[in-house]
Amino acid sequence: MKKFTLLSLFLLGAFFVKAQTTVLEVVAPAGSYFWNQTAGISVSWTLGEPVTATFINESAGIMLTQGFQQGNLFGTTVPENPLGTFNIQMYPNPAKSETNIKVTLPSLAKVSIIVFDITGRNVIMETFEPSSTEHTFRLNISSLKSGIYLVRVNAGGKQQKVMKLIKE
Repeated sequence: MKKFTLLSLFLLGAFFVKAQTTVLEVVAPAGSYFWNQTAGISVSWTLGEPVTATFINESAGIMLTQGFQQGNLFGTTVPENPLGTFNIQMYPNPAKSETNIKVTLPSLAKVSIIVFDITGRNVIMETFEPSSTEHTFRLNISSLKSGIYLVRVNAGGKQQKVMKLIKE
């Protein structure tokens, strides 16, 4: 009788306990899906996959998935250049007494130019606020000895580029 009572309590408890549910999601670079509407049969298969995303073009009624059996997976994309266009040009290089640094920014921001010698010492530091998103700054390098220098350009604390400068 004890065995029957324990078994009944176990089954009754199992009936009322909410089981943990797991959604099966497979991320795969290769696979296929077949669905026969008449027979009501669907077959799908996948192979392991790193990252997926789903692209939907509602006007054309097209959905492209990079994997099958994605379930509730969400895709994330990162823009190629999230900070916008940040470009630096330095001319002439090699230079004798001054060089021009043309800065193209996505938005107006304070720009600092730091020149380092080959040992890493800071030899020139200039800061300016450009009046437009494309600005050319003249850098006086007449006080520097002939040699190779590194020029680091920072814009708004978020963008940075380093270039090699040769002083004749």
